Amino acid sequence: MWRAQHYFYILLMYIHLYPPEDNMIDVLQTAKCKVNRKGFYKDILPLAREWSLHVNHINWNDRLKFDNHHPMFPSSHTAIWDSTCIRVQRSPDWTLARNVVNGHYDFPCFLVLIAITFTGELVFASELLRVNSYDAHTFMDTRHLHPQYAFERNLGDGHFRTAPQFDTPFQKVAGVLLTVLELIWNKWLQLPRSRVEHLNTVVKNHRMFRGEPFRGWVEQLALFTRITLHATAVELRSRRARDGPRYAGYGWWPHS
Repeated sequence: MWRAQHYFYILLMYIHLYPPEDNMIDVLQTAKCKVNRKGFYKDILPLAREWSLHVNHINWNDRLKFDNHHPMFPSSHTAIWDSTCIRVQRSPDWTLARNVVNGHYDFPCFLVLIAITFTGELVFASELLRVNSYDAHTFMDTRHLHPQYAFERNLGDGHFRTAPQFDTPFQKVAGVLLTVLELIWNKWLQLPRSRVEHLNTVVKNHRMFRGEPFRGWVEQLALFTRITLHATAVELRSRRARDGPRYAGYGWWPHS
């Protein structure tokens, strides 16, 4: 048991300090064990594949907690949605590179669809997605993984405006100026929606996702990303138990 715990810690340090090739000896060690480069790929990565298949610390039902409300959305809204990008090295083979290149980002990347509550808890995270995946389509394609009641509403940016049960900002189209009420609505919605951007920052604190582009097999990136997101959910819950919620909850009543 202790060896598995130390191996898991070493895996997290590898993700947090990626790429650790220059200081591999200092990074991949604990008080009880020390792993060299060969041992990491031989012993820890096979375990990481098993962990990624069974890790399950993101609880979708947390969205229904009685304090998951906002003064501006006090009743039926339960989740805030966005996609975050994971930067990667572009493959010289276009049949592979077309999965990570589009016109929206100026660097090759994959996407992950995430959802949080108003109190900042992570309640959904998808697998790696092609960078040209449209957020609304991804939401619909994965609805079996995050089922909702008919009364539930979601908050999202303009990429979710074609999805049902979503409240999104008004968009400027064909040069038409927004009315005062539409501008007020956009600011009203953006205030709580910005919280999902803060969670993206928490994930990007790991150098694997904010430093140099990831260079390696996409299967490895998928398991690193999955383990990181579930570990982030655990960290957020432990911080809530110790220091209170990241964002203060509002009310104590069921969603309706």
